[in-house]
Amino acid sequence: MKILCEVQVVNRSTQANKTPRAVKSTLAIGYKQSARDANGNTKKELEMVLFSGQNKTGNRYKVKDNIHAVHTKFVLDGKATVGFLQPPDNLLIKCDPIQLKGFLQTLKLGMDGKDAINLRLNIAAATAIPQKAQPQVRMVISKRSEYPIKGFPRTLKSLTINNSQLVKLSFEICTLRNLTKLDISGNKLTKIPSELGRLALTSLHLGNNLLGEKNDWCWLRGTKLSQSLGELDLSGNGLTYFPPPLVKFEALVSLNLNNNLLSRLPFAIRRLQALRKLYVCSNKLESLPSAVEDLRIDLLDVWGNCFKEFNADAAQQMSQQKVASNSPQPLWLLAARAVDKHKLPLPVGSVPAVLIDLICEAPRCPCGELCYAQRKEDLFQRVVQPKFTSIKNLTYSREHQIYADVVLCGSSCSVSVPLKELFRIIFS
Repeated sequence: MKILCEVQVVNRSTQANKTPRAVKSTLAIGYKQSARDANGNTKKELEMVLFSGQNKTGNRYKVKDNIHAVHTKFVLDGKATVGFLQPPDNLLIKCDPIQLKGFLQTLKLGMDGKDAINLRLNIAAATAIPQKAQPQVRMVISKRSEYPIKGFPRTLKSLTINNSQLVKLSFEICTLRNLTKLDISGNKLTKIPSELGRLALTSLHLGNNLLGEKNDWCWLRGTKLSQSLGELDLSGNGLTYFPPPLVKFEALVSLNLNNNLLSRLPFAIRRLQALRKLYVCSNKLESLPSAVEDLRIDLLDVWGNCFKEFNADAAQQMSQQKVASNSPQPLWLLAARAVDKHKLPLPVGSVPAVLIDLICEAPRCPCGELCYAQRKEDLFQRVVQPKFTSIKNLTYSREHQIYADVVLCGSSCSVSVPLKELFRIIFS
């Protein structure tokens, strides 16, 4: 087995660096066949060879009974140290984490005396990997015939599979731990494996598939994906509702939901405070949630929707709404309002997750309280006209005015104000 890496050699006896810094190198491990004895038998000796630009013939290290220590604490960061007894050298290795882990596993198999396919390299004839043969980090597949028969390189960071009639996403793709950009647009996917949520992707393009048929969003609950994803394209998937787990993607900067069948956006969208680009053109939106005013969006595209006219009846009803102040309040709602009012920190673990979700996602009543629409009567549709003061670029059809929905807290809100004053309270 051979890997490309950077290695610095340190002599433990003199504490001198044989190489002043980590240099591009090739590490190889395999068996060396000894000459035949009188009985015609040969003996195999496990060796490791370090090739570098300064030593193209390679430094050879015996492995059996010659390992001083192997330090793997930072192997997930692509760092490890292998120390030998003779000569007393430490090899400080930097490498791709997956390749390094595989190399160390091969070393362990050899030390245990086990045979492995990665140890079948004839170490006596081993040579350095040409520096031009760098690990493949990008792959583009535009038709089925280009699909790799031997599997995907473990070093891939960017993978594009467009218009290939895929009906199922390979589990192998979900194991590419180095992958940060995945584009599988223009296929026939109806479901995404939940294992995809384990990848720390920064860009994911799933446009023009069929994800709206099954509406299976388990993969959006993956912790790594929800913390890392910055760009998501779900356009042209026939979505009839906003995927609920998506509101927890607080690192999301760009979200494309064009050409779907959405009729509503959730109030919980206000949790996406990092969002700067929101595309929801060519849907069936009738209104927007008032929570959209809480976002700091650079670009909002709502062109080609079905925005309905101002709901005068609901607005009049809202302006005259009075709710008994002595109606019982759920304890969890009172707790959420107290935390929000006093702007208390929300350390993970010390505050119940459901309370954090409520504080971050619940809409606000015109009176400023967090509210939870337990009754249908608490929701008033198309009763206010957003000012979009926090949105830099707005694209919409001027034939239709955009109106927003409002939720009343339905408990402690006993304020009755004229309609114009209500507008001022909400958007001031």
